[in-house]
Amino acid sequence: MFDPPLRLPRGTLRPLDDKAWRRKAGAVMKRFQRTFPDIVYDIAWEVEALNGVAWREVSQPRVRLYGGLLRHRAIGPEGVAVLFAHETGHHKGGAPYDGIFTWMSCERQADFWAARFGVPTAWADDALEAKRQLLEGARQLLRLETSVNKLRSEQYESEGRPRKMEYGDYPTPFERFAIFEDALTATRCT
Repeated sequence: MFDPPLRLPRGTLRPLDDKAWRRKAGAVMKRFQRTFPDIVYDIAWEVEALNGVAWREVSQPRVRLYGGLLRHRAIGPEGVAVLFAHETGHHKGGAPYDGIFTWMSCERQADFWAARFGVPTAWADDALEAKRQLLEGARQLLRLETSVNKLRSEQYESEGRPRKMEYGDYPTPFERFAIFEDALTATRCT
């Protein structure tokens, strides 16, 4: 979502040694590992990037979330679920595909798949909990993205470099939230 890492205010990230938080995030990761066993999931806690990645190692699909993203205090377990579902959606979401990495679904399609199939499949035993996970996770990501965008703009301006946010193929934070909401009732990404 956001590279390179920003100069975040002190206390924005949970401590690296927060064992209770690591257990919670790890439990969500294990749920996705059980649900989608063909994908290898992991968390790079020490990497402070506010990002996640989907890639293939030979033919093995992989998903990794970075510590800066998962340790950010705006993200709770629900946000972790949506993030793992989004990265899984790059592998499983289908068309439309990314313009550069043509094997993977584009950002909007990964968001749509995450909301329509990813989270509901991971919580297949409880549809109401799946919906709650998705909506609360989407709210957490909206708060995170808008606060990080504001911080990024402030840091660029303090350096004398006004910056207009450019999203390219990425949805804006509000477009992303709308995709998550729309996926609850839609049958395909628009």
